[in-house]
Amino acid sequence: MLIGYEANNALRCSDPIGDFCRELIARMAHSHVRDYRALLFSTHIKGDYRSYYSGDSNVSTYVPAGSACLLPEAWMRYRLNPVLKSEKVQLFHGLNEELPYHIDREVKTVVTCYGLNNHHRASLLDTVMWKPRMRYAFAAADCVVAVSEEVREELVSFGVNPRKITVIGVPGKPYELTGEMVNQYYDLYRSLLNKD
Repeated sequence: MLIGYEANNALRCSDPIGDFCRELIARMAHSHVRDYRALLFSTHIKGDYRSYYSGDSNVSTYVPAGSACLLPEAWMRYRLNPVLKSEKVQLFHGLNEELPYHIDREVKTVVTCYGLNNHHRASLLDTVMWKPRMRYAFAAADCVVAVSEEVREELVSFGVNPRKITVIGVPGKPYELTGEMVNQYYDLYRSLLNKD
């Protein structure tokens, strides 16, 4: 299985959400070496994380190159489809509660939500645009993962279809990742990829 990740948090942020994202990818790579490959898409990689996955042969990073470097956010939101197609990505996981716009429907999609007030805002534009981007991602995703029952309730209040929501998390510890949760994510990926 080839999974693409929106990995800005994993490759740029030292906060609990960044830790959660890095740990999920690393543990998935270690637990499922034979049948799992990850492509991490980010607008750039912060120095501390450049070598974070260097020991994992089934994890690769992907950042904009050439003219895409001039507008990396636009590349991430509007120009990933050709890359996903050429790399044969089967499933795309928005770890930052976002998906590329107009993502190819042949690519299955998952978005993880940590809470509607926990969205990482990197810039003023990001602060203004986060709600429409999240609303788009939740509507477009095949599955929305809530890290707790409380987040699930927030999502339903936000208008997300309850049938799309799966809860994967430790009650009271939204950023803790267990082996059982890694297996739940893996099983979720498998079930989405096996759907017609």
